[in-house]
Amino acid sequence: MDARGGLDGNVPPMVSAFVSRERECIASFRPTTAGLVVVIEGSKQVAWGGERRTCAAGDTLFLPADAVLDVVNDPDPTTGIYRALYLQFSRPMMIEAARRWPEFAARKPGHGIASVPLDDALASALVHVAEGLHRCSIRMNAHRLLGVVGHLAERGIVRFAPKYVERSVVEAVCLLVRHRLDQPWSAGAVATALGMSEATLRRRLAAEGRSLRTVMLGERMEAARLLLDERTADVAQAMAATGYVSRSHFSRHYKTAHGALPSHTRHRRSEPAQK
Repeated sequence: MDARGGLDGNVPPMVSAFVSRERECIASFRPTTAGLVVVIEGSKQVAWGGERRTCAAGDTLFLPADAVLDVVNDPDPTTGIYRALYLQFSRPMMIEAARRWPEFAARKPGHGIASVPLDDALASALVHVAEGLHRCSIRMNAHRLLGVVGHLAERGIVRFAPKYVERSVVEAVCLLVRHRLDQPWSAGAVATALGMSEATLRRRLAAEGRSLRTVMLGERMEAARLLLDERTADVAQAMAATGYVSRSHFSRHYKTAHGALPSHTRHRRSEPAQK
């Protein structure tokens, strides 16, 4: 039994099942949506370029959209049966997830095919989906499936395209670079990470009255202030964490932003409180 193709052969279902008593080899399988395979019985091997994954019963595997995969499904040697569930996350669902959980947007691309530990939280979400298949409407089932996407996003398996997040481009840039300020971000690198051209990035930033330089400078100076004023970093550590090589440039930018030299901020922090 193969329910992966959908009942009408056109629109794939959100959740489908596959059962086989024979070994199945599928060359160049290309899923149109991101999805999650749950192996119930038997084993599955998936290859994508140099990546290889083998899943036994109880394992789960994330498959990215549009990846060209070579798949082998083997029945269990004892029962002679292969069984699996396939959850498909449509593009509209992924867009909805990006808007619901913007904190998981603007990150590096995901790993492609990825083994996913089936812990209690994910197992509970999958059971919730299964229980609703014959009880709930399509809309409610999609809502339950969205919960699975959320679990995968929390683990860094699913990455959301920032362009789908209903927030400003300035916010998207800040979210992208905030924890990687030591890197030499170029306009090209930022634009690529946000899924747009450099021209579009500059145009949308300008529409918000900002430039990439001012956004980056603001993030770096705020991070430097936190490091010097609220943590135990010294000036050299703050410079390294925010991507500066020149101490004079760092000091000048810091004074412009905060009205004091970075060394003064650090000294003020280290002074004993007045009684």
